[in-house]
Amino acid sequence: MDMKISILTPSYNSAKYIQRAIESVLLQNYKNWVHIIMDGESKDGTLEVLQAYPHVKYVSEPDRGQTDAMNKAFKLATGDLIIYLNADDELTPGLLDTVSKEFDKDPSIDMIVSDLLINRLGTMEISRPSITLYSILQHQKFKYPLNPVAYAYRKNLQEKIGAFPISNHFTMDYWFLLRAYRIGKIKKVDHVFGTYHVDGSNKSSDTQRSINELRKTRNEFLLEYAYTPKVFFYLFRKLPFIQHIESTVKKYIFKPARA
Repeated sequence: MDMKISILTPSYNSAKYIQRAIESVLLQNYKNWVHIIMDGESKDGTLEVLQAYPHVKYVSEPDRGQTDAMNKAFKLATGDLIIYLNADDELTPGLLDTVSKEFDKDPSIDMIVSDLLINRLGTMEISRPSITLYSILQHQKFKYPLNPVAYAYRKNLQEKIGAFPISNHFTMDYWFLLRAYRIGKIKKVDHVFGTYHVDGSNKSSDTQRSINELRKTRNEFLLEYAYTPKVFFYLFRKLPFIQHIESTVKKYIFKPARA
């Protein structure tokens, strides 16, 4: 069954690159999708680009930032599955067909995660995210999907989690992933879903600020869900006392026998 996929794009003054994002959707060998673009009343010619693509469903109005635009776009989503495509990124050909088949094959899956191609001004690298909550809670290792084109999920997963917090302007993706990994069944597939273009102007380009914001989001999550099994396990493993016991056991019980 060809599941309907909603591709959601927040946009503001994106005329420089939004055509690339739109074209990457049009190049898919899949028919049952809708591309919704929520624009923050751009002034740079973005609307002229959008008007050239009559298939795109777009709204251009003032908003309170990217997170607000993401929430608005989700409210308009009509598909079974959700993919967020930032205006400056692009989807890999064949992605939508792969996503639909994977979800159709296993109805218990809530989210599919893939590797991510990162383009740093022409220098290419592959990011390989984890699918365990324990791994992505260690935010400094950057094992979570670094861009929303690296995952797709069922619409009802986000309905269970709720709207992105509008006050979070930097780590809304990580905020969502922590909660999705806590309650959802996640599957990793051997496929690169999309390209994350890093040109130095991205919000995440300020590494130290990104780390600080990630830590804040992680710590808030730990406080909120401290007594749930997966989070409690993480906290238990990270207690210094427990780490000391583990190192002592390894040193004295598993030390090599004397010759």
